[in-house]
Amino acid sequence: MILQPETSHPRQPDKKAATPAVTAVLLAVGTFLLSGCGQPPNADPPPGPGPSNAAPAEAVVELSSNQLSSIKIGPVGTYLFPVEKEAAGSISFEEDPAIVQAESTLMGAAATFAVNSNELARARVLYDTNGVSQRELEQATADAQTAGAALQAARDALRALGRTDAEMDSMIAAGRIGSGPDAPNPTQWVLANVLESDSPLIQVGQPVKVKVMAFPDRTLEGKVSRIYATVDPNLHRLAVRCEVDDPKDELRPGMLANIAIQVSEPVESIAIPASGVVREGDGTMTAWVTTDRRHFTQRIIETGMRAEGQVEILNGLQHGELVVTDGAIFLDNMLQAPVDD
Repeated sequence: MILQPETSHPRQPDKKAATPAVTAVLLAVGTFLLSGCGQPPNADPPPGPGPSNAAPAEAVVELSSNQLSSIKIGPVGTYLFPVEKEAAGSISFEEDPAIVQAESTLMGAAATFAVNSNELARARVLYDTNGVSQRELEQATADAQTAGAALQAARDALRALGRTDAEMDSMIAAGRIGSGPDAPNPTQWVLANVLESDSPLIQVGQPVKVKVMAFPDRTLEGKVSRIYATVDPNLHRLAVRCEVDDPKDELRPGMLANIAIQVSEPVESIAIPASGVVREGDGTMTAWVTTDRRHFTQRIIETGMRAEGQVEILNGLQHGELVVTDGAIFLDNMLQAPVDD
């Protein structure tokens, strides 16, 4: 056997051996790019004007002795807020003309029904003894039925105006109008037009406060006397009749009136005077708080009911804190454009 010598071939480079060197180069390039062209990869970004999540600092104003005379300071207190529903209305007549007319119609219908009922009873007796004809009996029956329908329509119309069946029966029995519990009396009447959405809250006997344009500084007190049974389909308001004390006899029918009806018991809540509350340009409400009566911090608050110059505070203030009770707008103006002494 003859052995042939191995042919010598050039050695191919080992691909696996070259991998670590290539990987190292790629890692170096990637690190350079990610690090921001030469910055260390873990370096903090340079400061810039980007958005911040930090809470804004509260605005603080310092007043001089002279400027302190422009404001008043007091503790946050409590106030008994009435829960009221407001309505527009007018001073009405001593008795509602519509009710007077409906009562008159009822009385007439009741009288006619009584006469026709008696006539029908008489015709039936005579018919049994051949005293009247069949035709006369039928006519008496028709007249009695017509009178009964008219009486029922009159009762329905008066019931829609707030009269009860007991009141109508009392008037018919007495033979005169206005003999029910709501008979005319020396007090004045106010007709309030209550929003349809507020109507479920209104009840007879609830206290009311009335102001008229003729006497803007005077508040008259009374109560809800009658609630009408229908809602105006055009205005979607319910007519409510109120009885109001008028000791000086100054109110006149037709005067415009603003009526506040108390629908529940008053609510006691922390409050500050309205002059201590400022409405900012973005709609938020603010007040100014102090601990040393010289440095004042603006604080955002949430307000609720208002009554007689007091504003209910729902959030932002605590009972007993010192706040600006008068002149808050002065501090607000100083914050926008500081004023020199």
